[in-house]
Amino acid sequence: MGHWPGFIMHTLLRRMFYAVLMGLIFACPAGALPIQTDDEILRDFMWSRFTSLPQQQRPKIGLALSAGGVRGFAHVGVLEVLDNAGVPIDMLAGTSMGSVVGSLYAAGLPTEKLWEISDHMSFEQITPDFNVMGLFRFLFAQKLPSSANLVNFFHEQIGDMRFEDLKTPFTCSAMDIKTGERVVFNSGPLAIAVRASMNIPGVFEPVQYRHRALVDGAVVDYLPVESVKLMGADYIIASVTPPDFASTTPQSVAAYLLRVGDVRGAAMIEESSQKANFVLTNRVLDTGTLELDKLHKAGEVGIKEANRHLGELQEDILLFTLPYVFKP
Repeated sequence: MGHWPGFIMHTLLRRMFYAVLMGLIFACPAGALPIQTDDEILRDFMWSRFTSLPQQQRPKIGLALSAGGVRGFAHVGVLEVLDNAGVPIDMLAGTSMGSVVGSLYAAGLPTEKLWEISDHMSFEQITPDFNVMGLFRFLFAQKLPSSANLVNFFHEQIGDMRFEDLKTPFTCSAMDIKTGERVVFNSGPLAIAVRASMNIPGVFEPVQYRHRALVDGAVVDYLPVESVKLMGADYIIASVTPPDFASTTPQSVAAYLLRVGDVRGAAMIEESSQKANFVLTNRVLDTGTLELDKLHKAGEVGIKEANRHLGELQEDILLFTLPYVFKP
């Protein structure tokens, strides 16, 4: 049965549960239920059954959170919608801003707390060099700013947590600037791994860790679908924040470096998206990589995108789940 085409399974389900659904409809007084199509009623009924299944009786669902700088805060909106709908997230992988959002969520922080963090995020929480001394250090010592304060920020939010302590399995990616290798973190201290994953090359100095010089993982793993698959996910949802090439032309060296990264990232998105089962594309416009005052705006885009496609996602998960429920 697991090899039947999706439309045949859908027809079978309609026949199996039609009588039950009609009973639910006529058991309620007129006006008690919102107006729904037969397909919506069927989906909602099946979804309530799906969310009550034990984990071993359904596919393991993984979530891949892309890079994207401030645009990546759209993932918070996506997570809020998925949580409210009861979509089980059994594992996550994130890159750059996706690693920040994903790690905090995996640590157990509710999305309400993530929204609260966005209201107070500043460069001082990322780098100790956002001051006059940092400017002199850059101009005269020719050294890039450090992103060291991000470790302190994480300790304030979740303590000195390790990957092994997370409530939901999580991995994040960085790149070794010396070798060009992708480095995937799934064990050890969490904060420094996430710092490395969002350590933008050309903006911050490399993170020296485990005998490597680490920079932002977006350079090699913009959308970490493959990482989620290696974690054991059967069904993968990808939350993507693609670059906005219609925005203003870069006017600084750092801005040009970020734009080059975005061009490479767009190519990686296209390739990695094909390996996911369902893709949510959060188009956050007129928002630069480092415009922290637009975090909330990006999150709202994620809410709208996830809500727009929630019904489609639920139906796709239900069809994918059928072979697990009706095993021969």
